[in-house]
Amino acid sequence: MADTFWQDLRSEILVHSVADHPITNDLAAGKLKRDTIAELCAQLKFCVVEGIGSLGLIIPQVPRDLKRELAGNIFGELHGTRKVPSHWELAVDAGAAAGFSREDVDNRPMMAETKVYPDTVSAYAARGKWLEALCFVALGAEDPFPKFCAKVTQGLQAHYGYDDRQALYFSVHVGADEEHAETGWTFAAANAKSAEARASVRRAALEGRNMWWNMYTAIYERGEGKTASWLRLPV
Repeated sequence: MADTFWQDLRSEILVHSVADHPITNDLAAGKLKRDTIAELCAQLKFCVVEGIGSLGLIIPQVPRDLKRELAGNIFGELHGTRKVPSHWELAVDAGAAAGFSREDVDNRPMMAETKVYPDTVSAYAARGKWLEALCFVALGAEDPFPKFCAKVTQGLQAHYGYDDRQALYFSVHVGADEEHAETGWTFAAANAKSAEARASVRRAALEGRNMWWNMYTAIYERGEGKTASWLRLPV
């Protein structure tokens, strides 16, 4: 059973992959309202600025061989590189390309369902639970994200007139989050050896998956007036 723990956990997470969320399917089919696309991008901006930003709290706690990679990932997301602007700027640009000003997208408030991201990561960091914070993000949110981004990129270009630059927030994450997720899985397997540690990591990863799914549900129900499922972990 121990040999299949991580495969089983990944399968459990992907039972509710955002790549299969109704908001994703509607966008891929060209049925999602443009304002809902803008709202999605506004919340994804907060996931970078507030969510990934809060992940920086665990850098002093992580093993030395992870510090450089994690710091580089966070720097790229928040600051950008010579080749790719910061990911929060790309999210704002993607929202504006739906037919809105950058100011409109950038000034939209963070939803309560989005705020769960930085709040949970910060809470884990404050308790010295760096591995749980990492798994909340890398396993719960980033692992399902590349497939979602591939579908969204195709849908935006096929149905909403986006060019490569306007869809860059999504297309760049197809490769980037595959790498980030792999880092999470590698360090989870290397550091969570006991049954207790694995149970803690599993719960954190499912918390991340639920937060990620529920944020999309909140955006979808508010923007489209349609219902989608909500995920909850047992108490």
